[in-house]
Amino acid sequence: MQKRRFLSLACAGPDDLAKLALWCQAFTPLTAPDPPDGVMLDITGCAHLFGGEAGLIARLVARLPGARMAIADTAAAAWGLARYGKPGGSDILPLPLAALRLAPDPIARLRRIGVRTIGQLARLPRAGLVAGYGQAPALRLAQAVGEAPEIIRFITPPPEWREAEPYMDPLLLPAQLQAALRRLTTKLCARLTAATLGATALTARFYRVDRACPAIHLAFAAPCRDEMQIAKLLIEKLAREIDPGFGIEAIALEATATEPLPLEQQDMGAKTPDYARPLNTLLNRLGPEKLWRAAPHSSHIPEFAVQRMAVKARPMVWPTPHHPRPIRLLTPPVPITAIAPVPDDPPVQFTWDGQAHRLRWATGPERIARDWWAHPFDPTRPELEKIRDYYQVEDMEGARFWLFRAGLHEGVATPRWYLHGLFA
Repeated sequence: MQKRRFLSLACAGPDDLAKLALWCQAFTPLTAPDPPDGVMLDITGCAHLFGGEAGLIARLVARLPGARMAIADTAAAAWGLARYGKPGGSDILPLPLAALRLAPDPIARLRRIGVRTIGQLARLPRAGLVAGYGQAPALRLAQAVGEAPEIIRFITPPPEWREAEPYMDPLLLPAQLQAALRRLTTKLCARLTAATLGATALTARFYRVDRACPAIHLAFAAPCRDEMQIAKLLIEKLAREIDPGFGIEAIALEATATEPLPLEQQDMGAKTPDYARPLNTLLNRLGPEKLWRAAPHSSHIPEFAVQRMAVKARPMVWPTPHHPRPIRLLTPPVPITAIAPVPDDPPVQFTWDGQAHRLRWATGPERIARDWWAHPFDPTRPELEKIRDYYQVEDMEGARFWLFRAGLHEGVATPRWYLHGLFA
């Protein structure tokens, strides 16, 4: 497991720590404002991209002249070294007690007994330290040496494609919310058009005065920046999913996922139909789990040869089967009783759901074995019992079926017959 490394950066009077923390994400995705004067960076696994830890510090110093910074195995140690240590130092024991971010009162009380450095504090018994001076000195010391965890609230960068509106007077009426969504949609789609992008996922967040934040999520079958279509889908979900409570004081519309969508030349003739439009409506009314695209899957087992994919996924080419396949599979296969003249011959009759079907012809077998390498070994059922022999059969009325026999006659268990599919 890779050892964690933290970099603490202290600046003299930064204007906005949140902006500085966001700027520092050019070096690591994990940054957090560290009031009142700094930013904490988790640089685990990132330093080698900038020539090592020394190279990373050199880059930061070049861009932030006058800033103090230090790197350590814990965030608390990095904080103390950056503010009270010597440049390039790594030992926190000689540092004063203030390097542990203790309040003035416990520091003054500890100084009365001659404890002035972290090293002197570390030599005191922990139980006596807690009994005489409270939890704070022992906890801060344990965090600095890596014996106790420390919570760091790293910031998340705002979405690049985001439009927001704050309101002096909270919105309550549906007409107000609908108008706000139309305005935000128009602004966001204009920016997406300029960047030749389309949204494949959208989120509208409604910030209520009671600090609740309900949201509307949209998904699209293809990249979309049609402001009328997006606004219609948002308004359709508005009354059903959003309760304004005592008022909405801000609304934000974010394109959480985008894909390239080139500009189209407007034809003089008939406009090309937008087949994604009705799919978008169904996708957001039914949900992505109920609307999906069937795609081939690399498996010889018939029920595993198809997989579900997102509607927006590109269509895949279906391979031509070596043998005919029914248009409808029964899931799971239905047990039946069958009569065959000799054990390995096709059946001459089978009974399904209490009805006997006498067969006039059959083709097969097509043998399909299980992909044993992808399953754990089962000593109770040998692989021979999982082999299937498929037959395409037709009864006297002309109905065609897809049957299979599971197992071999030389196996331990008696073979079983199943109906797996129906042909047209």
